[in-house]
Amino acid sequence: MNTTINRSQLFFLIIKTQIGIGLLSLPSQIQSSAKGDAWISVLVAGAAIQLLLIVYWQLLKKFPDLTLSEITVRVFGAYTGKTLNLIYYVFFILIAGYASTLYVQLVQTWMLSMTPGWVLLLLIIGTGLYLALENLRVIARFFVLTSVLFGLLILISFLNFNNEVQVSNILPIGESGFVQILMGSEKTFFSMLGFEVILYFFAQVQGNRKGMLRVVSLANCFVTLFYAYFVFICLIGFSPKALEQVNEPVLYIFKGLSYQLFDRLDLIFLSIWIVPMTATIVSYLCLAGKSLTTNQSSYRRLVWISGLLVYLIGWYLSALENIDFFYKWLQYGYLIMIAPLPILLWLVSFFLKNNKKVGSA
Repeated sequence: MNTTINRSQLFFLIIKTQIGIGLLSLPSQIQSSAKGDAWISVLVAGAAIQLLLIVYWQLLKKFPDLTLSEITVRVFGAYTGKTLNLIYYVFFILIAGYASTLYVQLVQTWMLSMTPGWVLLLLIIGTGLYLALENLRVIARFFVLTSVLFGLLILISFLNFNNEVQVSNILPIGESGFVQILMGSEKTFFSMLGFEVILYFFAQVQGNRKGMLRVVSLANCFVTLFYAYFVFICLIGFSPKALEQVNEPVLYIFKGLSYQLFDRLDLIFLSIWIVPMTATIVSYLCLAGKSLTTNQSSYRRLVWISGLLVYLIGWYLSALENIDFFYKWLQYGYLIMIAPLPILLWLVSFFLKNNKKVGSA
């Protein structure tokens, strides 16, 4: 667990955790609230996350060599701190299980409709476990290596501009109103979860921590613009009514594209997108292990247990006809864990003495 990473690796750890399956359905979800201003909702959500990252930075400056699981014990004491860590662990497992369920449903819908869900779930979690059992440096190197796929996805998206687009769908800008834009940004916020990994990975960044706020801010900026771009091309590529009726507009927008050398670009896009989706599961398995232990051997055992629990949760959720209620409960419960609680930790830390601090951003 003493393996360190550099700043660029932390950057890719953040973006690979944040960018996942949520993007594929996000345009239709926020368009129902913000209409043509859905892309503005993404920018507002990114700004809200940036404010939260500043709070994270202020907290981590006070405890530069501790992970969140160690900070909770340091601030609240052993009993309360370990209880909170256990709650974090449960949420990490639930998020990984929910993401795996969506992953299976997506693959069955678009690619492997005849493959049993339990087989796909086993393959997904098995792949995630294989990587999550490694040390953080190995995970980070894999994330850096596969991040080139984001560039490929953007290049593929440029082909959409060969179709007829309607820029008028986003005009006039701001027509939806401030309240509707905020409602859209709320939905976007939950699709961009993953930035909280900094609370666990910051302590393992090697060298001088000065300027780390710029690194995490650049990561947030990249994710925000990435999401805003794909929401934008969906807004101008679909009519408002059509966008409300499709579940994965990002995939549908490529389904009609066909070229002499390439056909079904939607399946090519999805095949590439499997890597970011798997990376999200890897990150949450890793966070689950780090939330309860700092010992390498204990971490590996805990990851194995976590993988089994994620499989059982995914199998259970796959059997449910509607998991919207579970999703609503999960997202608002997790919001408390990643926003009010870190803020409370930061405020309480002012009353503690002998905190080691790092330089300014």
